[in-house]
Amino acid sequence: MSIDSLSPDRSATLLWQSVVPITAAVIVVLVASQIPLPGIDTSVLAEQAIYSPNGTLARFSIFALGVMPLFTVLAHVEIAKLIFPSLARCQIASSGNAFRISVVIKSLVLLFTAIQGYGMMSALAAMDLVDRSPGATSIGIVSFVGTTAVLIWLNDMARFPNLGNGVWLLLAIPLLGALPLDLITSIELTRFGAVSAMDWLIATPVILLAVWMIVVANALLSGKGGEAAPKLSLAFLLWPPFLASTVAGYLFIVPLIFAPKLFSDTPWLLNLAALALSAILIPLFVHGFYRLISITQPEMACGESRSILVAVAGVQILVCIGMGILRQATSFSFIPSGGMLIVCVTVLLAFRSLLDECSGVGA
Repeated sequence: MSIDSLSPDRSATLLWQSVVPITAAVIVVLVASQIPLPGIDTSVLAEQAIYSPNGTLARFSIFALGVMPLFTVLAHVEIAKLIFPSLARCQIASSGNAFRISVVIKSLVLLFTAIQGYGMMSALAAMDLVDRSPGATSIGIVSFVGTTAVLIWLNDMARFPNLGNGVWLLLAIPLLGALPLDLITSIELTRFGAVSAMDWLIATPVILLAVWMIVVANALLSGKGGEAAPKLSLAFLLWPPFLASTVAGYLFIVPLIFAPKLFSDTPWLLNLAALALSAILIPLFVHGFYRLISITQPEMACGESRSILVAVAGVQILVCIGMGILRQATSFSFIPSGGMLIVCVTVLLAFRSLLDECSGVGA
């Protein structure tokens, strides 16, 4: 049945179940990033805003931890599924299993938030931005945990078709929200000579090329490569860069512990080494997802799927390396990592597709 043949009731249902929660998520994140932590010294914040006006309040708001506690736990769960496919099989075996695993994951997210919240409040107390009393620390932790609980709910509610959970939207909102002001700031810095014209000449074509490659990868995974092309989850595109970066970070812990001065004078070399290691790990994670889907959905494991995933892995490597080098070579503050650029472009494409579907449903 074509989209145009669907009823207006279906249009209203799609609007209520998808567009409204997504819009609510955008509003919640943007508003929460402007609500200061209880007990924060607002006079100090005002002084810091003079020197760093962009995002100062967000760093000391109830959204200061952002979506990272949720995303960190979900990333490690994905790694666990790739290492132990039986966990993925158990999760999809029944709704009861899925519910129990979901409860465990959400509990870990809240626990991780409380731990990070305590560290954040301790750091703010050391900076004399909040009171050092246990009561103030407890209120701050409760604020962080409460915000994360709302994000967990939005993660379940604000979902795009073929995009999985809503964590990708929650990741993209702060970056996309800050982009206009970051661009204006970069233009002002160019006027004063802090950013050179050469930076713009280098960055613009690289970013446009990266965006084009991400659009192509989205089209391939969405089954737009031909009539017989399989439709694969966008998780193949979104997760590997972040999982590779996570594992690369763990692998660098050992040399940094035993040889702390190895990269002390050349931090750029550490960044490039981490970038290279991530690029090596990305195809391994793409293969891991293909292996997982061949176990849980054998009908999707075919030669055409493998060809698509090879192309997707190539896009991920090129985008991550290109954006990583660009961040090192230019003076711009708004350039995201390759993984975050993939997320932002994919979320915008998914939102456009959703709006097109809503407008076409009732046609």
